[in-house]
Amino acid sequence: MSSDFTRYAGALDHRSAWLSRGVHTRELASDLFTAVFPGYLTLTSAPASLNVMAWVLQNRVRPGSVLSHTTAALLWGIPLPAGLESGIGLLHRPGLSMRNGVAVLPSVRPGSVLGVDAALPVLHCRVPSAGSGRIGRGAIMHRTRPGATSRLGTLVVSSPADTLRELATLLPRWDVVAAIESVIGPDAKIPGATVETLGAAFEAASGTAGTARARTALGLARTGVKSPGESVMRLVLESAGFPAPVPNLPVRDPVTGQARYIDLAWESVGIGLEYDGDDHRTTKEQWRDDENRRDELSALGWTLARANGDDLWNPGRILRRLRRSLGERGLPVPSEERIGRTLSTLAVKRRSLRIAPRPR
Repeated sequence: MSSDFTRYAGALDHRSAWLSRGVHTRELASDLFTAVFPGYLTLTSAPASLNVMAWVLQNRVRPGSVLSHTTAALLWGIPLPAGLESGIGLLHRPGLSMRNGVAVLPSVRPGSVLGVDAALPVLHCRVPSAGSGRIGRGAIMHRTRPGATSRLGTLVVSSPADTLRELATLLPRWDVVAAIESVIGPDAKIPGATVETLGAAFEAASGTAGTARARTALGLARTGVKSPGESVMRLVLESAGFPAPVPNLPVRDPVTGQARYIDLAWESVGIGLEYDGDDHRTTKEQWRDDENRRDELSALGWTLARANGDDLWNPGRILRRLRRSLGERGLPVPSEERIGRTLSTLAVKRRSLRIAPRPR
C-alpha cells in the first residue's frame, strides 16, 4: 500500500482531498496517516515539512494568522535550546535545502520516525485579540495586538524583533540573550538587525508581553558571538565572578597576517576558552582546521582551555580549571566558595535550559 502513496510524500491535505484520491476511510484512520490539524492529514512514513505545515496553518486552517514564537524562530534560523518543546530546536541544522530563500525544515528530528519515537511539532501563530484562541490540535494560538511582520518566501511570520520578544515569554533570560546574539552576531542571516534596531523595536512594543525581558536580555548581549553555547558559557563565567572575556577575539599571525579567532579570550594574560558545541567538527576538514588553528595560537603564546556541551550542562569542571589557570596568570578570580554558590544558584534558578536543572 505504501507504494501507492509514494508520490504524495510530504503532502498535507484535508481528508476530503485524500478521499478524492481513492484513499479509504479505514486507511485514513490507520497508522498510515497522522493527523496534523483537525481534518488535515499527512503520510506517517513521509510527513509534510514544517514549512508545509506552517503554510497550511495560516492559509487553510486559520487564514490570516501570523507564524510566531518558536515557529518563527525556526524559520528565521534563530537557535533554540534542545530541551524546549520536546526538542523542536533540533529540527534546524546545517545543510538544509532552501526554497524561496527559506530553509526547508523537517517536521521530524534526524534519525527519528514519526509514530515510533517522534511526534510532529506544535506550531505557534498569533491572531488579533478579538479572534478565537483555539484550533483543537497541532497549533497554539496567541491572541495579541497586531505586531510587526515579515515575509519569508510564502510565509508571513513575526518580524525578527517580535520573534525575540515572543521567545522572551518562553525562555529563561540567558537563552533569550543567546537568541539575540545569534541575530546580531557575525554569522547572522537576518540583514539589518543591530542592538540599536532591536532596542527601537522593543521600545515601540512597550507594554506587550515579553518586552521587558527582551530589553533586559538585550542589555546583556554582545556582538561577535557565534554560537548559543558561547553565549551561555560567557554568562556563566561572568555570573561566577570571572573577568568578562572577549568573544571571538581575532589574533593575527605576525608572519602570515592571517587572523585566528578565539571563542572567549582574556587577552591580557593570553588565555582563551574554546567551546565545542554538539555540531562541532562535523567533517574531517573542520577537525583539521580547528587543530591547526589551536597549534598556531599555541605557537603565538596562547594557552587554550576547551569546553563542550557537557561542561555547559554541568559547568563546575571548567569553572575550577579556569580559576586555576587565570589565577596563576594574575587575574582576579572567584573563590571556591563563590563558584560553589554560583553552581547551586544556576541549578535552582535555571537561567538557561542548556544548564542542568540540579547540581551533580
